[in-house]
Amino acid sequence: MYKTPLRMEVFITFKVGKCRIPELCKDIGIEHAQLAAKVGLDKSRISDYASLRNIPNIELAYNIARALGCRLEDLYEWVEVSGDETEG
Repeated sequence: MYKTPLRMEVFITFKVGKCRIPELCKDIGIEHAQLAAKVGLDKSRISDYASLRNIPNIELAYNIARALGCRLEDLYEWVEVSGDETEG
């Protein structure tokens, strides 16, 4: 009987790196307080996101990105995490 060889898959995953919100605010000339007002948050929440104390949920991140005129994935630098090999 013919057996298929085991297939090894490598999963590529990413984790959040440096927050780019302060840099993006500076680029378009707005303060954190102005960004917070545009998306209906307290300034302290924007500071929490910028310092990585918290990460916004996907809907809020999308709204922040739209307010900054960028793509969702541009809010943070993304660090590739070495993939685990698993049998497939």
